Amino acid sequence: MRARAHVILGVVAVCGVAVCGVIACGNAVGTDACQSIEHARCKWIVQCYADASNYGLPTPRSGQTTTSTPVDDCMRYYDDACMHGMVTNVPPSANDVNACVAAINAATDCTIVLNPETSPACVFLTYDAGLDADGGG
Repeated sequence: MRARAHVILGVVAVCGVAVCGVIACGNAVGTDACQSIEHARCKWIVQCYADASNYGLPTPRSGQTTTSTPVDDCMRYYDDACMHGMVTNVPPSANDVNACVAAINAATDCTIVLNPETSPACVFLTYDAGLDADGGG
């Protein structure tokens, strides 16, 4: 009888962990949009971030090789960070994302790079429209 109780308890525990995992992770929305926008911003990281120790990234990447660049590190960081998606139920359209990336790429200073939501092309990044998972780069 005691062994059976342990088996039942084990099954309940495994099911509970599985349910919590589904609830916690859910379905990420706009991961590709997030990565496209953040990758465009990463290309400006050396020019636009004053803190040369980690270029404004929350934490430096571990295990960097001598061939790693700040742009590479930034892109790898956002490959992971964007897996949470954007804080919106409806991802931006491909046209919206392309216009925002084009605006970042065409920037003549760091204003739009540091605060892309200030550009009319990227206005969908505002809190009301849906901000990326970690609040931007």
